[in-house]
Amino acid sequence: MIRKSLMLIYALGAYALSMAVLVYIMGFLIDFGVPKGISGQSATDDESLALWPAILVNAGLIALFGLHHSVTARTSFKRWWTKIIPAPIERATYLYMTAAMTALLVVFWQPIPITIWHVESGLAAGFIYAGYISIWMMMVAATFHFGHFGFLGLAQAWQNFRETKPAPSKMTARYLYALVRHPISLGWMLAPFMTPHFTVGHLVFAGATLAYILLATPFEEADLIEEIGEPYRDYRDRVPTFVPFAKRPSVQVVSERKS
Repeated sequence: MIRKSLMLIYALGAYALSMAVLVYIMGFLIDFGVPKGISGQSATDDESLALWPAILVNAGLIALFGLHHSVTARTSFKRWWTKIIPAPIERATYLYMTAAMTALLVVFWQPIPITIWHVESGLAAGFIYAGYISIWMMMVAATFHFGHFGFLGLAQAWQNFRETKPAPSKMTARYLYALVRHPISLGWMLAPFMTPHFTVGHLVFAGATLAYILLATPFEEADLIEEIGEPYRDYRDRVPTFVPFAKRPSVQVVSERKS
């Protein structure tokens, strides 16, 4: 029981840390309420890198973050990883690793505060911020479609603590997943643009994130097809990847995959 209790505490820590990381990244992308924002200067750096070296460093940081996400999300990696890390805290461990990668990205990010656009109107800026918050609300809401607490590693440790079997995987294409197959990825593609003051730093973040998502999504969907089979192929054929209404969706299935 002590071991299970420690696992639960470990998972609770991962959940709390993930929420803190989420809030920080929200502030980071709009340079609000955080020690270092995407366009703000680091407290420890007196000089920023020249433009192209800064772009390469930042793109490399996004690529490193994406590589971590993609490798650890693969089914083959999880089979190997759970031989080392107990299954009830595998997801929580992934979240600790993600928090470390986020810290690495923020600490070494090179601000490039060259303005591309700057909205001066307070009213227009307010609408932009409202859109920004709405995107994050959409991404958080999407996690509840397939199990918010499982997505953030808490359900697995709680089931282990209570000695109950995990609920069978459910598949649904309601709500956001009836519009697009990857609403969370869509949110990541849109969020960097939702700022009144858009800089080259934002553009690098947005471009690198878009490139990663476009490259990683086929591999993720290949895993989903291996896991689910024909139902996911049918879902993929009828529901657009990222752009709502690009195809007319009909309610069918979506995976509960936690990548």
